[in-house]
Amino acid sequence: MTPGRLAILFITLCASAWAQVQDLVFRLPTENTSLFTTGGHDYFVYVDRLFEGRKTQPWQAGTYGMVRNPFRPQPGAEVMYSRMHEGIDVKPMRRDAQGTPLDEVRPIAPGYVVHTSTSPRHSNYGRYVVVAHRAPEGTIYSLYAHLATVSCEVGQRVGTGNVLGRLGYSGVGLNKTRAHLHLEIGLMINSRFAEFYTGENKHGNFNGLNLIGIDPAVVLRACQNGESFSLTRHFATLKEHYRVAIPCLPSLDILRRHPFLYKGSRTATTRPESLEIAFTAEGVPIGIYPSTRSVQTPHICACRPMPTLQQNCTVNRVKNSSTNAALTRSGMAYIAQYLWHGDPDTAAAPTTD
Repeated sequence: MTPGRLAILFITLCASAWAQVQDLVFRLPTENTSLFTTGGHDYFVYVDRLFEGRKTQPWQAGTYGMVRNPFRPQPGAEVMYSRMHEGIDVKPMRRDAQGTPLDEVRPIAPGYVVHTSTSPRHSNYGRYVVVAHRAPEGTIYSLYAHLATVSCEVGQRVGTGNVLGRLGYSGVGLNKTRAHLHLEIGLMINSRFAEFYTGENKHGNFNGLNLIGIDPAVVLRACQNGESFSLTRHFATLKEHYRVAIPCLPSLDILRRHPFLYKGSRTATTRPESLEIAFTAEGVPIGIYPSTRSVQTPHICACRPMPTLQQNCTVNRVKNSSTNAALTRSGMAYIAQYLWHGDPDTAAAPTTD
């Protein structure tokens, strides 16, 4: 069977599987409902900040995106932020007499528990839980971090009425005053991450490095009135910041699990020379495009101009200016994660067949 026919068969099978998966409506993870009303400091937890000699406690630092480590590209210029916060920090509603939070944390949608980490020392997340949600466009994962307790088990099917744990302040750099739920929603980059990653990893495929987050506040607000959430619709609203050309490998794990990301013809009978992955500034892959260019190793092929060096606004994955943008060492490792399919040489120097 030709590669083209195999591709058509694969997409047909995926479409059949999608038809059996129910649309998801995401709900709030705690009893704090102010995201839908006043928002701001009523919902997001502040961060203590010292910038330009002034101490502040901005709640915006508890939102998603490039919202931390403020700087000015030049004197008098608008403030920018160089550090990414991949989720949102939800403020507790109830505390006991000692100030300990009492809020229960619940799944934001039906799914099944795929990971629990009950030791606060095993991750910057402290105690955390990951839940998988089967959606028409592929599995979406939600992560609940800094928990005081975990009250669920791996393999457990859960709905929005189940309790995953209690809101807390486990993890690095937190205290009782800033106790919160850190919530992430996103996609898994590679289902073989545990084989790829050479560092210490107590969390297998559910290491935070392998879950690329989108803005949970946007997702939750999109479902506020009972509407189902669509990855395709949401990704269409995200802005491309840079594009990486990669060799067209026989298998791209994230594309196998999320075929909607592919922006080429699904009836083509020949494999493209290479692929181009479009990323947001935060590193979310929003589209994978076929290309006729021959590519031996990953490189930046397009980049949005910015008033600062690219490493300051791309989670340090792209460096220099837009005119000579290149992947940093961190960026190369990030792209290698997408390319990994079990061959030890692929991560270091991917090549075409």
